Amino acid sequence: MDPFALNPDGSAADPAAFVAAVLADPAKRADVAADTALAPLFGLAADANGASPTPPKLDLLQQALREAVASERARRERAAASFGERSPEAHRAAAPVPRATAAVYAALRETGLEYGPAFRLLRNVHVPLPAPAPAPSGAK
Repeated sequence: MDPFALNPDGSAADPAAFVAAVLADPAKRADVAADTALAPLFGLAADANGASPTPPKLDLLQQALREAVASERARRERAAASFGERSPEAHRAAAPVPRATAAVYAALRETGLEYGPAFRLLRNVHVPLPAPAPAPSGAK
């Protein structure tokens, strides 16, 4: 079983295996140890008296995983909603200024993105209207 497998609610399928796998990876262990919120959940923080690390707090780790997964799902849903499907007419209205495709490919080439003839599939490129120039200060 994959130690990083998650349940549908975002909690670890096997919390003990999850902790062991994170602690077995030196890079992940260093990241967790450096995070004051995560270190105690993985048993890497010393207790209040400075004694050796405490046992992992699996119940709190599970809750933190659930919250992190829920937060990421909400972020993805917000992103998907903001990039909602628009009709071709809405795209045309938002970008009415045509540009030559050769100029677009030339600009891409200048930035280091060169497309060979077989990959130059753009036929029409439109951009938004330029922003109006700000009025000079003191103008009415």
